[in-house]
Formats: sequence, C-alpha cells, structure tokens
Amino acid sequence: MLQVPCVDLLGVASRTPERSEEFRRQFDLRRSYASYEEMLDDPDIDAVHIVLPNSLHAEWSLRALERGKHVLCEKPFATRVEDALKVRDLARRSRLKITEGFMWRLHPQHRRARKLIEEGAIGSVKLVRAAFTYPFLEQDNVRFDKSLGGGCVFDVGCYPISAARFYFDGEPVSAQAYGEFDPNTGVDTRMAGIIEFDGGVALVDCGFGLPFRADLEVLGDKGRIYFTRAWQPNEQATMFINEELIEFPAANQYVEQFDIFSRNILEKTPLQFDADDAVKQTAAVDLVLKSIRPSVAGPLRS
Repeated sequence: MLQVPCVDLLGVASRTPERSEEFRRQFDLRRSYASYEEMLDDPDIDAVHIVLPNSLHAEWSLRALERGKHVLCEKPFATRVEDALKVRDLARRSRLKITEGFMWRLHPQHRRARKLIEEGAIGSVKLVRAAFTYPFLEQDNVRFDKSLGGGCVFDVGCYPISAARFYFDGEPVSAQAYGEFDPNTGVDTRMAGIIEFDGGVALVDCGFGLPFRADLEVLGDKGRIYFTRAWQPNEQATMFINEELIEFPAANQYVEQFDIFSRNILEKTPLQFDADDAVKQTAAVDLVLKSIRPSVAGPLRS
C-alpha cells in the first residue's frame, strides 16, 4: 500500500491498542486505533482492508459497509454462502465497492494468459490442473482453529478453485473431493478433487505438511499454458505457452491490487471482480467442501 501513489495509508486497528501502536510505529503511520469500531468511526477513512481470521471476514465487512466504507476483504470472502449473500446485498444497497483479495488474478502473467486464450492460442479450455501446498504444520496457528475458519481449503485451496473459475470463465457444475483431517482439531489438512465445468474439468489439490507447490496448467484442445508459481510469482514472473518461455517485467501483484481497487473508488469505475464474483467463489468453495463433508453438522470423513 505504501508503494501505491493513489493510496494514503492512514492507520491500523488491532485487537489491542498495544498491537496497533506497534504496527503504526513500524510503518510510520499517522494513526493507530484501540479497536476496529474506532477505526470504522473515523470519517477520514474511505476504505478498509480486512485481514482478520476467516470466520470474521463477513461480519466485519458488513460492519464496514454499514459505516460507509469501501472494503477490500482478504480471501475467503466468507465461510458460508448465506453470509456472502448478506455482504453482497448490503454493498448493492449502499452502493459501496467490495472485492475479494485474490491478488494473483491481477498479475500481468494472468492477464496475458487470459488474452492469449481469448485470441485462440490454445483453443478451447478443456482441463485446468492447479495446486497449492506447503510444509506448514503448526497447530497453535489460526489455520488449525475450526471455529475461526481454519483448514487448508479456506487457506490455500481457494486459489486453485478460483483459478478453475477464472480460466473456464464460468461456474462449477459438480465436485468430488477426497479430504484428510487433523484428528485433534477436525480441520481439513489436505484435499484433492475434481471439479466439473460445462467445458471440461479441473483437477485441484491443496494441503498442509507437503512440499511447496503453486503451479497451474491450463490445457486447451490446441495447446497449453503453464505457470510454475501461479499464486506467488517471483518478482520477474515466467510462464510457458506450449514450449515457449515468456518472461515478464518486474511486477508486484499486491501493488497492482491496491492500485486498481483505489482507482475504482476514486474514479467511480466498476470493479472487475465485484461482490457477485465473490459470492460465486464462496459457492464454489462450499461445493468442494460439501463433497468432502456431506453436511456442515455431519461427521468428518476421510
């Protein structure tokens, strides 16, 4: 945010005044707030970036919208579809902007890939293969707290799922997934699944306690596009179109995200990824989760 000319990063709010003040000093901000409510009541703030634990995203998005703030909410937008719908409906009524923080979609490598697909470079998309895994296994972390929306699907599986939607340019028809669960906390720790779309299928997987993988492959009936680091690219990203290596100038997808969102607000232009898209993404994640867990209240199975 500090690198974006059209963003004025005013202040920070945390659970305690001490944590807020520590962050304020670290980044030399002008204000720190003793509570989230105090921040939302500040008339000088136009927009907020919500980076709370997953289960709190919808609640505080609603509170921010109620106080007239635009919202950039980190993924997942919500942990339940009904909550995502409430947020979307309030954003519509209040005419405020809210978007889900999938920064990867705004990186030049994915913009280029979408353009190539639209131009017919790989033909019709038939298969998407996407993964996001990493060695994390610290059980005292929020990712292992079921009440706070923990689990690998909400944490990293949402990226491959969003990529399937992005490259099929549509919504899933069905999903079948296999999951592994932590016996102590009950959260999902690994997931591998098949998501069906009208034009083809996506093979997705995610998990904790595995080697780092963040690759994505999009196959059409005439060729393929492959990213070695789809979600967290190096400063100078690369991708393959068939066997040709394409290199990109240095770019920061977070800078892109904050710049685009702020310009949408300042220039009163439509969001590329609005609340409707976030509701559809929430529904797609829910579809995968329900294929692992037949009902929200039902027993976990592996």
